[in-house]
Amino acid sequence: MAEELKSDEERAEELKAWWRENGVSVAAGVAIAVAGVVGWQQWQQYQIRQAETASALFQQAQATETDKVAALQKVSEEYDSTPYGSLAALSAAAETSQSNPAQAIESLKKALDGKDPNLATIAKLRLARVYIAEGKLNDAETLLDTNLAVAYTSLVEELKGDLYVAKKDLDKARAAYDKAILSAGSNSVQYLKMKRDNLGKGA
Repeated sequence: MAEELKSDEERAEELKAWWRENGVSVAAGVAIAVAGVVGWQQWQQYQIRQAETASALFQQAQATETDKVAALQKVSEEYDSTPYGSLAALSAAAETSQSNPAQAIESLKKALDGKDPNLATIAKLRLARVYIAEGKLNDAETLLDTNLAVAYTSLVEELKGDLYVAKKDLDKARAAYDKAILSAGSNSVQYLKMKRDNLGKGA
């Protein structure tokens, strides 16, 4: 009731008093909110520009005939916040896996730390393969024992089979290849069966 009896002038004075008390903090809050929105938009635009630049440089690096590995490494180092950084690292590893396994391992480790989880998983599987080829069996086993997406089950089990073959544990190798066959696509089944059958029947 008292509120209803107040004159417009009294209400205006109350509003002025409230503004004197709270106006600065309200204005600051609005300014921070606006700055946050503008800052987020600018950050998104920056990320888009980075990705576009990384994409162009990655394609150039893939097409170059000289110093290809160096060009790919440059992209992987300077644009590691984008998926193209991981793609470049994976490509660099593919280029050096036979000629320079140590360099390939470093490239794969870089891809493993990338932002894209799918590319990181691919890097993990390729790194395990290189470790097996280089006789770093404990390192390979550590990678393969981590939780990986179900979509990669066949590849993981195949690599475990390869690992057990390298360890001369043929019973475990057969079991791993059998698991790989069960979850493999039709294009891979025959190849996996051949790998398993090459081990003989077992005990």
